[in-house]
Formats: sequence, C-alpha cells, structure tokens
Amino acid sequence: MEKEYYIIQNIKFEGDFINGKFEGNGRYIFENGEYYIGQFNNGLFHGKGIEYYSNGNIKYEGDYINDKKEGTGKYIWEDGEYYIGQFKNGLRNGKGIEYYSNGNIKRNGNWINDKFVDDIKIHVIK
Repeated sequence: MEKEYYIIQNIKFEGDFINGKFEGNGRYIFENGEYYIGQFNNGLFHGKGIEYYSNGNIKYEGDYINDKKEGTGKYIWEDGEYYIGQFKNGLRNGKGIEYYSNGNIKRNGNWINDKFVDDIKIHVIK
C-alpha cells in the first residue's frame, strides 16, 4: 500500500492508495474545508468514519457504505441539535432519537427518508 498526499483543486486526501484509489484509512478534505477521517474502500467512504465541519466540530460519526451514511451513527447540526440512530442511503431511516442542543429529546421513533413518521400507522396485509 502506498502513502500519498493527493490534491485536485481544493480537494485533498492523505492516506493509503491501492491502484490509484483511496484505500484503508485516510483523511479527505472537501473544497469547503469540511473533512472526513476514516476508512475507505475502492476510493469511497466505507466503514467507520467521522465527518467534521470546517471549524473542527463533529458533523457525523458512524458507519458508511459506498460513500453514504449507512447503519448506525450520530449526526450533529451546527446549532448543536443532534440525531442518534439508523441511516440508510445517506438519510435517517429506521429507529432514532433527535435531541435538542441541551440534550432533551425532541423526537423519538421511526424515520423514513429523513422524515419523522412515528405517527403513521403501517398495516401489513397478508
């Protein structure tokens, strides 16, 4: 595995490469100054990782599959409110809890495609 520092425009990557693609552990810096530190597979965010705002505060910490938030994680908005729960295809999907910045619960329940749906009754027809 090679260690490289890679720059295209203002996007930067430092870490491991295999066959010219990000692989293993590394740090990816976005054009807007936000950055990701974590695992890569075949050039994509894949595995455990942490995304940071440009000021260094954590934005998201959790699981990734093929560049998308997938599995369990914690997303923190800039105003300090946060969500802990399940993600699918980069969006809140499944069980989760959204909190106010003071730690009090805002919403607790189910999410579908980033929308709170706990009050929707789903009937299964057999």
